[in-house]
Amino acid sequence: MKKTLRIKLFAIVALVAFGFSFSSAQIRITEVMSSSGTGGTEDWFELTNFGTTDIDITDWKMDDNSFDYTNAVALNGITTIASGESVIFFEMTGDDFTPADSIAKFKTFWGSSLDGKKVGYYGGSGVGLSSKGDGVIIFDKEGTEVTRVSFGKATEGSSFYWTYNESGVEVKTAVVSTAGTLTGSQSNQVTVSTTGSPVNIGSPGSAVIFDTTNSLQKNSASSTWNLKGRTLEFEVLPFTAVEVYDLTGSKVATHVPASLIELDLNQGIYILKIDGRAHKVIIR
Repeated sequence: MKKTLRIKLFAIVALVAFGFSFSSAQIRITEVMSSSGTGGTEDWFELTNFGTTDIDITDWKMDDNSFDYTNAVALNGITTIASGESVIFFEMTGDDFTPADSIAKFKTFWGSSLDGKKVGYYGGSGVGLSSKGDGVIIFDKEGTEVTRVSFGKATEGSSFYWTYNESGVEVKTAVVSTAGTLTGSQSNQVTVSTTGSPVNIGSPGSAVIFDTTNSLQKNSASSTWNLKGRTLEFEVLPFTAVEVYDLTGSKVATHVPASLIELDLNQGIYILKIDGRAHKVIIR
């Protein structure tokens, strides 16, 4: 009995640990602007929650392409990213920076596309985004990496965007924003023009999500599967590789998506990661 209780306790602890890991992994950097047009706004980036639960980002930090937590600076003004929500953080610059006025200016510049959207800010030495190429990394309050991107030389007045599917799996990388509908995705790119400013192109607060037409991919976030003996049977193929972990959190196997996957495992309790979600299984 004691052995059984111990195994169950380990399973609960492992699931909780995986829950936290997978929860923070719901967050993706979906857009970055490193070169606004003359008279435009400061550098900014967008975070999107692709998961089904709200995420507390209190004490989270960002850094540029040094990707170093010791150089990271705090994200301010936003504490929670709701499920399906996109939020923006821009760089605070100048001695006269005040959060309320600068956020209002940012929203005015981008117009009605930011109605009801959350805007926060960051700032500090060495985190400015270079128009010659740079990167952004996000750390949680424990200093663990959550998400990162890299990008090359900027096109003045255009943002870079990253496209993901509904599970948060990357589809397109560091694409330069252009006005109009994007093939295979939502028409979220907007052209913004303000008096005294050149046209700037981007979609702050509205992440571009891959609009799949393949039903197998579209349903992959909730792939239907059964475990029969040691065989995983999928009615809907997973979009990403199936990963298997033991209760210590060590990965023991990775399988490419297939309708039938044979699990060569000893008896015991394991955690399956299927399209970013954790499932406990028992191999008898």
